[in-house]
Amino acid sequence: MLALLAVGVAMVVVTAPPPAEDRAQAIGSQVRCPVCQGEAIVDSPSETARNMMDLVRARIDEGLTDQQIIDELLTSYGGSLLLNPPARGATLWLWLAPLVALGVGTAMVARRFHAAPADLLPAAAAPPVSPTLSRRWIWGAAVLVLGGAVAVATVGQFQQARPEDQSLSGVAGEDFDPDSVSNETLEAVVAANADNPAINGMRLALANRYFEEGNYQQAFGHYEIVLDNQPAPNEAANAFTRLGWMVFDGNGEADLGIELIDRGLELVPNDAFAIYLKGRIIWCGQGDADTAADLFSSVLSSTGLDAEIQDRVETDLAAAAAGEDCQ
Repeated sequence: MLALLAVGVAMVVVTAPPPAEDRAQAIGSQVRCPVCQGEAIVDSPSETARNMMDLVRARIDEGLTDQQIIDELLTSYGGSLLLNPPARGATLWLWLAPLVALGVGTAMVARRFHAAPADLLPAAAAPPVSPTLSRRWIWGAAVLVLGGAVAVATVGQFQQARPEDQSLSGVAGEDFDPDSVSNETLEAVVAANADNPAINGMRLALANRYFEEGNYQQAFGHYEIVLDNQPAPNEAANAFTRLGWMVFDGNGEADLGIELIDRGLELVPNDAFAIYLKGRIIWCGQGDADTAADLFSSVLSSTGLDAEIQDRVETDLAAAAAGEDCQ
């Protein structure tokens, strides 16, 4: 009975429909990015791949099946876009373990009754149950119980490890390091906990990662959401500073960039990185080398500067102080 129960639980777990984002990730892993070198659209940072993933999510919301979505992608983008996914047999033994246990146990019990059909003999002629048959009965029952228990326990672990289990408490504990997981995992966790105020720090970490990669398009939206969700002062300052640099570096809007960085500096006045970026915009965007040199000097007076950042600031200070153009 335990084995049969385990089979039922396994069927529910393995066949349960995945949530929308999990479906999108699964579909995206099967389709090749048409402008990349053998990379799935779910992993590609290209604009084409992001557009394709947006289409996948939209079609999931509309109720299309996985195959209908894949067919539309193949029709819309053309070419041979299907990847050859590796065989995935990780859950196969969840089905086999209880079935094997059930089969072995049933066979052993059947042998016991076949060897001693006491109900077909007169009571006086019924042979005594031999020790060997008793041991077989015990072993058969033990196999059933053990197989069922192992299957149920394994199914429980499988359920906890499924991709859609992206709760903030399960992924972002006190010792959680965002640098230890991929952008895709962070995106899934953030999306699954969008209404949780505690997700702001993780969203900010993801946005900063995109910022450092130069992926301004992805970073911009996350920074805006951080600012809309009642961030802590240091979180807001972080977002304002990087938004300011992106609007300058990406669109050449020097005045707006400085305004945004100043809003960050109102919250965290001694942010050396913000002061440095402001100096860069004043120098490169407004041509004011003297003011930029003053800001660079104030940055160098800060303690705890990263060695690489310090070298960059020193180089820029020397160039600005000499009246050179921004490089």
